[in-house]
Amino acid sequence: MPTPAEVIETVFTSANPETGSLPPSDIAWAAFEHGTVFFTAPSEGLAVSASLDDVEAAARAALDDLGPVRVATPSADFTVSRLSGWYPQDPVWFIQFGSDTIATIVIEDLDGDLAAGLTGRAIRDRDHQAMNVVSVRNFRGERR
Repeated sequence: MPTPAEVIETVFTSANPETGSLPPSDIAWAAFEHGTVFFTAPSEGLAVSASLDDVEAAARAALDDLGPVRVATPSADFTVSRLSGWYPQDPVWFIQFGSDTIATIVIEDLDGDLAAGLTGRAIRDRDHQAMNVVSVRNFRGERR
């Protein structure tokens, strides 16, 4: 099965197998230890010339701004998508949390969207606590 970093790379570098839509040409991302990912197009705060360290700092700031999961608040809300077009044989889920730049990749055989969302929420909370970035890609395609 793929790792979360491999999933985010596939999703943001290849056409969507179900719709044919292409990802943005300029996109940077960072993957946290447990499966939470940060992704962004260039912006006023993060230019195309951003270094790997700049992208990593932006990822930590975005996850910190989203905050810890607090059950029964908007910070615990989620939207679930199964990435079956890219991964028809593997249980790969993309969980979003009301943020345009933060999601969690869940790679686990689960019984439906609710289970995947709750698992993703727990993963995001662990990543928020640890803030350990394991993979970074900047807009120019440099990686660490």
